[in-house]
Amino acid sequence: MNTPRSKYYNDPHYHQLVDVMVGMIMKAQYTPSEMREAAILASIIYQEMQPSTCVMPREVIDWLEKAEGIRK
Repeated sequence: MNTPRSKYYNDPHYHQLVDVMVGMIMKAQYTPSEMREAAILASIIYQEMQPSTCVMPREVIDWLEKAEGIRK
């Protein structure tokens, strides 16, 4: 399993991301807690932007099709 530390040593993009974050902490721009919060929020915002699929039961689909036919 890839640990965050092994990814840091083996993935240059991940390494760069971590270094940028460490730099922000060292410059007192953000606290470690704020960095964790920001990473979680970024993940939440990304997930909210993804289209979601909804699987409806057949009964609901039948009812919607019937209701649509009534309106025509």
